[in-house]
Amino acid sequence: MTIRRGVIVAGIDVGNHTTELVLSCVHDGEVTPQAHGHAPTRGRKGSLESLQGAAALLHRVEVDTGLYADELVISALRPVDTATAPMPPASTPGAPVRSLRRPDASTAGGTGYGVGRHVPLQALTEAPSDEPVVVSVDSDTDFEAAASALTAADRGGWRIVGVLAAQDDAVLIRNRIPFDVPVVDEVDLAGVAPDALIAVEVVAEGRAYRATADPIALAAALKLPADRLVQVAEFCRELADSAAIAVTASTGPAATPDRDGDFADCRVDGELRRYSLAHAHAVLRQAPPGCVEFIRLGKVPTAKQGLAVHDAFFTDLGAVDNGAWLRRGLVEASGTVVALLAADEVDDAAATLTELTGRPARTLATEPEAAARGARSTPGLPADTMVCDIGGGTIDLIGSSRSVVAAGAGEAVTVAVADVLGVPRALAEQVKRSPAVRVEGPHVAHEEDGRRVFLDAPAQSDAIGRLCTRGPAGLVPFSSRLAAEEWRSLRLAIKQETVAANIARALRGFDRPPSVLVLAGGGALDDELMRSVSEALRSVPVVVGRANVLGVHGPRFAVAAGLVEMYAAGR
Repeated sequence: MTIRRGVIVAGIDVGNHTTELVLSCVHDGEVTPQAHGHAPTRGRKGSLESLQGAAALLHRVEVDTGLYADELVISALRPVDTATAPMPPASTPGAPVRSLRRPDASTAGGTGYGVGRHVPLQALTEAPSDEPVVVSVDSDTDFEAAASALTAADRGGWRIVGVLAAQDDAVLIRNRIPFDVPVVDEVDLAGVAPDALIAVEVVAEGRAYRATADPIALAAALKLPADRLVQVAEFCRELADSAAIAVTASTGPAATPDRDGDFADCRVDGELRRYSLAHAHAVLRQAPPGCVEFIRLGKVPTAKQGLAVHDAFFTDLGAVDNGAWLRRGLVEASGTVVALLAADEVDDAAATLTELTGRPARTLATEPEAAARGARSTPGLPADTMVCDIGGGTIDLIGSSRSVVAAGAGEAVTVAVADVLGVPRALAEQVKRSPAVRVEGPHVAHEEDGRRVFLDAPAQSDAIGRLCTRGPAGLVPFSSRLAAEEWRSLRLAIKQETVAANIARALRGFDRPPSVLVLAGGGALDDELMRSVSEALRSVPVVVGRANVLGVHGPRFAVAAGLVEMYAAGR
């Protein structure tokens, strides 16, 4: 390889999921690319382990090419933590209704629907009411004692139409009472006043909801004013596919979260407010990125004691079948994917990289600045194009005058796929990207487009009857319950609810939408993701395309190449 005189510069992008490197010769302000490479990021972004991985990648590229970098340039590093946590379903602060059932509740008892006045179990010793009632069983009452009291009350003339249990005793209670009634357990009884109207429903297998899926019927049952129907409808959409539900009207302002519990501090209309995670969920999905400042979330290790954040994004896994209309019970879609972007940058990354490599390293720019510089080297790009850099942890939108950074990107898709399918993250990373086949026999497979094809080689025994992805070493099975077409619908829905929805949210941070949006970063290599973004922005409208960094790299390496371009411009 012939190299002109100049400085060999390595632009290094340490991402949340992958680390990318571009090695270029810089001479008289002109950049000549020489080599590039990428590898999975080791550990948390900005950690010593991640920088050791970057140094190892540099060494590998140098050995492969025979080139030696004189200087290293990196961008400012801010890690993103992506995890799944049980959370209450999203609810808007001030919503007229609230769910009483905890988000991680598992089973329910009986079937049916009922609306009645709330009566604690202890009050059943009084004279029976003429109205239908929903009876609550507190956490101190044994299920056998509760069943005995319910049976006596039914025989005494009480019209019991539903039962709420604080513990997970629904099936145990239902099996011990002589009448058929929906029993919903693991409910939060705090603040539920006696005589409050409660709607309870437990759906039989293979059946759909009746009243709780109908906002008009639910509002009428709970005696809510007609001007709150829009909020009730939003609530019904969120919970329509829950296995069991208990709903009551909200009274008074939203409760202030427990100081020692989970919460999020968000700045809304210039005022810093503390929200429960259920309320924060709705706020964060509706407001532009950057409104949240601090989060405490016990199920995420880095946020267990509280974490100062620049942004956060929540994706309810129960909503991933929105528009896909999958069969009930087909996948275990529960919990919430949480992406938290740390507020503080890693301040010693360049110094650590200098120590590890023996080469001078410096932080040259922010990731959005570098990504924009690299992506805008795409041939044929209009001058007013907005750049969208889709990384593992963040989505960076860069316009002509400002940029917006949003937590939640490629890793959110991986975590959602892993949780929905019940597979390891490494396998989820593989199956999320490409079409799959269901192997019907040793020689025949069913493709996602409905075609039946002959396999090039006989399928292994553990792949027969299962949905498989095509790996480098052959078929890799990952599900025995899904048809190929169902997995395609679910996969697209996950990408729509995570990355595409997050890009649409980030665009709210700009005064007007762009006419052209070019996708860069490793996430842009996913053809389905580009389609999902186009569908999410169809109403804008905006032309969505893909970057080709320097006309040779495709969408990847935008940050790394951009850093070298900025270095050259500075010289």
